[in-house]
Amino acid sequence: MQVGFYEARDLNKRFGPVTVLRGVSLAMQPGHIHTIMGENGAGKSTAFKILAGLIQPSSGSLHLDGQALSLASPAAAHHAGIYLVPQEPALMPELTVTETMFVGQLPTMWKFPRRVDWKAARARACQALATLDLDIDPDQLARHLSIAQQQQLECAKALLRGCRVILFDEPTSPLTTHEVERLFGTMRRLRGDGYTLGFISHRMDEVLDISDDISVLRDGVLVDSVERAAFDRVRLLSKMVGREMRVIPRRQISHATSQPVLEVADLAHAPRFRNVSFDLHKGEILGFAGLVGAGRTEIAETIFGIRARDKGIVRLAGEDISDLDTHDIIRKGLVYAPEDRARHGAVLPMSITENVTSGLLERVRSRAGLLSRSDEDRIGAETVQRYRVRCAGTDQKLRQLSGGNQQKVVFGKWMGIGPDVAILDEPTRGVDVGAKDEIYDLIDSLAQEGMGILIISSELEELVRICDRILSIYDGEIVAELTGDEITPERVSASYLTTAAASGR
Repeated sequence: MQVGFYEARDLNKRFGPVTVLRGVSLAMQPGHIHTIMGENGAGKSTAFKILAGLIQPSSGSLHLDGQALSLASPAAAHHAGIYLVPQEPALMPELTVTETMFVGQLPTMWKFPRRVDWKAARARACQALATLDLDIDPDQLARHLSIAQQQQLECAKALLRGCRVILFDEPTSPLTTHEVERLFGTMRRLRGDGYTLGFISHRMDEVLDISDDISVLRDGVLVDSVERAAFDRVRLLSKMVGREMRVIPRRQISHATSQPVLEVADLAHAPRFRNVSFDLHKGEILGFAGLVGAGRTEIAETIFGIRARDKGIVRLAGEDISDLDTHDIIRKGLVYAPEDRARHGAVLPMSITENVTSGLLERVRSRAGLLSRSDEDRIGAETVQRYRVRCAGTDQKLRQLSGGNQQKVVFGKWMGIGPDVAILDEPTRGVDVGAKDEIYDLIDSLAQEGMGILIISSELEELVRICDRILSIYDGEIVAELTGDEITPERVSASYLTTAAASGR
């Protein structure tokens, strides 16, 4: 039986002319949680993909329990006992949970080897789900799972395959605080049982809470690798960005005016939310706070025309857009950057340029009605430069970029339309500290130009830092409004948690 001491020695990886990893060596021990940190584009996910057999290193070697290891595919990694829990799960939506968990390895009957033993498959699926204390119906379709449940299901699949080395690529990014605690409880149990765990996260509190060992990558180079006790928050951040970090207070200058650009009156979509009314003003940054499942995203999707409203009115710059479809709403000047970029915000197999211009086809169409390649290239290059996307070139496939750089491309695609109002759902999910600063500065500059911005975020510090006003949502209703000095992490959380406690939730 493998113990699980996993080493990467002198890994180098190049994508065309761009070197992503330079001489990276890692040693992951059984019974330890080894965290990899770094800014977006530092090479964290690339390193994990090599460790999991998804891509091959340009040079360097892998060793498991002292034996050289060649991983030509993820299947080879699974056979060796190594599993990657991906940042963005890509499940087959029409399969059941049980079928999803057994893709590629369905158990067969002993007497009838060509027949699937569905009873055994379901029993084993239930056992793996129970081990993680997951309340997921093994018979439901995967398309009905939330993002959090999809991420948790990947963890169950790792256990189902009997893997001793489990790599978690930002598994907590879509999870609530309670779900993160449950996942960490599972990780601690696995650590106690001698599993070797790798972990990537941008959330500093998580890293300092769960890690035994921490390695820091910067620009593809390993700049430090020590035990948790040797790190503190300031030193860790400084290693990541290569400079001393400064504490940035809440923004003091508001660009909000008294002119409403988005008016929502008595909007309802049963059973998710009801009686929602608010105005968003020109130059204002308005935040939606609340627990996951409170109805924040559903409100945004209804405003944007994805969901049909039961009642209510939505006005954009004074014009009723309640009955318009999504395409016409975009043409009127309202855009929506969704939370799940892999499923709704981007096409990962397409290039950066193709993603950016997918919402700007009218601007890149020639007189003959064909797409103008020169216009596409120009817009792609402008987006990469403005949003500081780290890439090998605008022809690079989006799936080859880090999560944060994918988010920047999605963000740039929608902002390129030049909207009057932008709804940004979890705009910095999976984005590192340095990239967050860039996105915050960008949001502020857009507000300064007069755009009205509605932000949905589960990070209190994010809302407190950048919002002029915050609406707290609980159980589909606006339960509080905070402005000015009222906007603190404690008061924002209390504004909806008090309601939750009173209701017994």
